[in-house]
Amino acid sequence: MNVNDSEKMRHILENKGFVYGTEEKDADIIIINSCAVREKPQDKIFSYAGRMSREKIIIVAGCVAQSEKEKILKRNPNIDYIVGTHQYYYIDEIVEEIVSRRRSGVKAGFTRKWQESVPDIASRTSLVSGYISIMEGCNNFCSYCIVPFTRGREKHRPFDKIMEEARYLKSKGYKEIILLGQNVNNWEDLEKNMKFPALLDEMANEIDVKWIRFITSYPGYYDDDLIRIMATHPKIARNIHFPAQSGSTRILKKMNRIYSRSQYLDIIKKFKKNVPGISFSSDFIVGYPGETDYDFKLTLSLLEQVEYENIFSFIYSPRKHTKAFKMDDNIKMEVKKDRLYKVQELQESIQLKNNRACIGHTLEVLVTGRNPRKKDEMIGRTESYRVVNFPSKTPVGDFTFVKIDHVGPHSLRGSEVIP
Repeated sequence: MNVNDSEKMRHILENKGFVYGTEEKDADIIIINSCAVREKPQDKIFSYAGRMSREKIIIVAGCVAQSEKEKILKRNPNIDYIVGTHQYYYIDEIVEEIVSRRRSGVKAGFTRKWQESVPDIASRTSLVSGYISIMEGCNNFCSYCIVPFTRGREKHRPFDKIMEEARYLKSKGYKEIILLGQNVNNWEDLEKNMKFPALLDEMANEIDVKWIRFITSYPGYYDDDLIRIMATHPKIARNIHFPAQSGSTRILKKMNRIYSRSQYLDIIKKFKKNVPGISFSSDFIVGYPGETDYDFKLTLSLLEQVEYENIFSFIYSPRKHTKAFKMDDNIKMEVKKDRLYKVQELQESIQLKNNRACIGHTLEVLVTGRNPRKKDEMIGRTESYRVVNFPSKTPVGDFTFVKIDHVGPHSLRGSEVIP
């Protein structure tokens, strides 16, 4: 989502005559688009901005800008302007104000209205995967999560605008479309009486791309209609990012997640029964306040039961404004680190086992780039988001087939099969 926000800002500035620079040292204006989900990335932003030359115009945008506001300017005099998550759309006016008046400022107010912005192709990061934002914000207020305080409440993009951008990306040759939202499966268009499964159905019927993906899904919003739609349309990729956060119902309740372990597993079972070949990725937090050894073992057992394609795992990071920030965080750091290690070790073993099952099989692969370390090799992704390395001259953006002959826990390697 931050990539997509950056694309929007670049698009707006380029339309005003600014030129995007490929080298930081040559830039006159540097925009740091920030994430506040964890403390460590936030601290890196302040350190990074502090190393910048005072001769450059420095803008901090995004979630850290939204949550910290004026504190950033006080902490780092090198920074010229703070731009919140709902103020990207005024980035051209902000830059012109800085250039003409050279003064600091903050724009970080929320709006409940959808703000329409579609980056053109020149402003997009990828010529293969097209991001489409369909909703922003979150109403859930999970106890650990700062997103409602940095992105605001949910607002949903109109159906017609979503389809208009999808048609545009198809016309420009994009091979996959990725629908974005903090709770993407909670999207709705009240005027058209449409919910997320209906949007997927319409898009899969009309937009002729190979894969349609969506991130991030909230388990509490799943229903049988979505499963039915996915089973109906092969072009909806058989891979879902499905954040569990914990395998313990007790901890999920403390996190203010509105589902239990058993409900989560029931959804997984329904998908696997009705959508053959589907795989899942997930997010996990370890060391959450009050997490016992037993709670943690339940998380490990969830990994074993689901056998995720991959996961993102983190030590709990206290965030100001959240309910968990006031909880007694009495778990020692060495225990938290040990738990994180065990989660990642188990997941790595699961991935290696599942990847070994691919040896000898020929997989369809979307070529996404050239291997920076090996000039004769390309990098691609399978439908389930496995990374594949293989010698090839097939252009980026094309599909090909690769017979797998070697695997590791994080990627596959093979030989291209030319029909």
